[in-house]
Amino acid sequence: MENIVGNNCIDFNTKDLMIEATNLTKKFNDLTVFENLNVNVRKGEVLVVIGPSGSGKSTFLRCLNHLEEITGGKVVIEGEELNPKDKKLIRKITTKMGMVFQNFNLFPHMTAMQNVMEAPVVVKKENKNEVLEMAKKLLEKVGLSDKMDYYPSKLSGGQKQRVAIARALAMNPDIMLFDEPTSALDPELVGEVLNVMKDLAKEGMTMVVVTHEMGFAKEVADRVIFMDGGKIVEQGPPEQIFSHPKEERTKAFLEKVL
Repeated sequence: MENIVGNNCIDFNTKDLMIEATNLTKKFNDLTVFENLNVNVRKGEVLVVIGPSGSGKSTFLRCLNHLEEITGGKVVIEGEELNPKDKKLIRKITTKMGMVFQNFNLFPHMTAMQNVMEAPVVVKKENKNEVLEMAKKLLEKVGLSDKMDYYPSKLSGGQKQRVAIARALAMNPDIMLFDEPTSALDPELVGEVLNVMKDLAKEGMTMVVVTHEMGFAKEVADRVIFMDGGKIVEQGPPEQIFSHPKEERTKAFLEKVL
């Protein structure tokens, strides 16, 4: 893998690319969140994005699945470009991506099981009985087989987030996006969510994770991107970023968080 320093992009065999973000730019009126970002993610890769609050990490993630419409550049998912004018194509492409948010976003009036079943039944029109069996397996996978009939109000933060992961997996995505999935959790509940994410990584799921959990980044990431001020300051394997960072800004950030 060659690191192309000029645009902070790593060059992969294009056959393996799941995500190609080229010259990605996002502005809110006069505020430029980031400009000309170039990020590729290959099949089975776990990419972890770190950086201070306000550096553009979460907005970048939301641009990948069109929760935020990009201002410039392009996003290609598994060879298909997200074209804002083609709503049907957008829906088709974005169903390939599961997203887990920091605040769970579960439906409060539905049980854990109903939350997991909702999208495959309503969006993909899948057979309800088949979805029920799949949902049982997914809740078992995230360690919640005994909480299937619980409403979110009766679940801990860690349990809610694990339901949210199962719900995202119910759409059978090729890519999982995680936006600070543990930042709203009490410290003792963080581990149970990270363990589910580690299992997904071991199974070969392509993942892009925005997180403040440096231990997870060190252990699980194939590559770490450090963002600041809307720019990719540095990227590389965890060993390089955490033990031998090249940029002074990266060193200063890590000294504060490690």
